[in-house]
Amino acid sequence: MRFLFNKITLFGISFLSFSLIVIGFFLQTILIPLQDLDLISRQDLLALQKEYALNYPLGTGLLYLGKFLMILVIVLFILKLYKYNKRKSDA
Repeated sequence: MRFLFNKITLFGISFLSFSLIVIGFFLQTILIPLQDLDLISRQDLLALQKEYALNYPLGTGLLYLGKFLMILVIVLFILKLYKYNKRKSDA
């Protein structure tokens, strides 16, 4: 259990989650220039992304995995601070 609250582990998981978010964003983004994106409906834009993105399903999965890991890091950090403050107040 101590291994989960290690600073190096929290930094490593946060770096991994940030990397997954960036890679997922680039995999689901359309890399060809489009004009007047405001005129395209949301459904048409989604269809364009699925057709012309590098790998839309993988990018979406990596993006959600990165967000989940980022939430996990925040929860672990809050637990670590809570335990540290509780131990400090007991002393």
